Amino acid sequence: MEPSYFPRTENDSLSFRGKQLLSGRHKIHPYPAMLHPLLVDYLLEKYINKPRSTILDPFCGSGVTLLQGVLRKHDVIGFDINPIAMLISKVKTSTYDKVTLYDELEDIKDAVSNSQDVDIPSIRNIDTWYDPKVVLDLGRIRHVLKSKDYRHKSFFLACLAYVCRHQSYTRNGEFKRYRMPESKRNNSKNEVIPLFLNHSEIMCEVFTQNKLPSTSIHLHRADVDANLEFDLEVDMILTSPPYGDSGTTVAYEQYTSFGFEWTNDLTPEFEAEPNYYKKSLGNKKNSGNGVSNVEVLSETIKRIEELDSKRASVVTDFFDGYYRALRNVCKYLKPNGIVCFIVGNRLVKNQTIPLDQITASFLTSQGMTFESIFVRNICNKVMPSRNSPSNLKGVQSSTMTSEYIVVCRNTT
Repeated sequence: MEPSYFPRTENDSLSFRGKQLLSGRHKIHPYPAMLHPLLVDYLLEKYINKPRSTILDPFCGSGVTLLQGVLRKHDVIGFDINPIAMLISKVKTSTYDKVTLYDELEDIKDAVSNSQDVDIPSIRNIDTWYDPKVVLDLGRIRHVLKSKDYRHKSFFLACLAYVCRHQSYTRNGEFKRYRMPESKRNNSKNEVIPLFLNHSEIMCEVFTQNKLPSTSIHLHRADVDANLEFDLEVDMILTSPPYGDSGTTVAYEQYTSFGFEWTNDLTPEFEAEPNYYKKSLGNKKNSGNGVSNVEVLSETIKRIEELDSKRASVVTDFFDGYYRALRNVCKYLKPNGIVCFIVGNRLVKNQTIPLDQITASFLTSQGMTFESIFVRNICNKVMPSRNSPSNLKGVQSSTMTSEYIVVCRNTT
């Protein structure tokens, strides 16, 4: 059992059993390890007392914190290195003119139905991941979106990104790219166009049901463990970072890679190099300074090193970057501001990485005052049910079943 330096408090009410994870605007595109919107609502209500506060999510993913913040009439700021994450976040937090959105959908329907023109990007091993007919139909939709100047183009690109993954040969229930067996590939159906149009129509209805409050929204595709030079002051940092080593950031990249390949050059504000993920958290060789100063982390690294020195080095690099990322974003927190990090304690080489304890240690080293760690059961997080913590073929264990909400306050 891992050492616990900061006390934990079980809070079963935060498990939200029976409460839907994907609802409303969040349905436009699933995303790995999504925060539960009701958890975000709870934390905003508990810790933010003044109207029109500023909320920062430095690992914003698909924008759950951002959208829930906007719905509560707060200003929001989101960082993420993943361009599809930024696209989804933008789409979720944007306002839409109902007439224009439906007019554009009708125009897209007509254009896709009446044209055989295609625009197929250069994708490595495209035949490995898509049926040839699927490629042509994705190319037809892409051609229409590329050739026309739609006001709400980002909305339809997010719908296209959803379809790209859904119609690929990747196995269901996986974050990383794993090709489905030949028997399933042979039985797969090309439903690109009806799926795209149906998903777009459903989302049009969802996104135009209620107008979002008018707030300030700033999105930046940014590497948070690099030097950040933004002029910001925030009341709250509310986020869920990657869990424990660079493998989690790779999973995010691979999960969204299908949409990225088909939409990247059509989203200039978030456009990225194909290997952008190599700059993500944990992919830089570092000094290990963030590790040596935290006893619970150094003990964990030692246990992993006894089993696999290379894997221990990967974990060390991750936490060195994680330490810098926390240091970089905490400087934007106002006096008496609150920090909420939602983390999971995953296994590496069958050793538990106590990310909640490590996060609390890192935050208090930045002058924060520890307040609490809430523990909640995970009932409906978008995660695979099994993983391979030892990276050995056939050796699996259950993924984490608890989530930890680390809360600290800036009392400096």
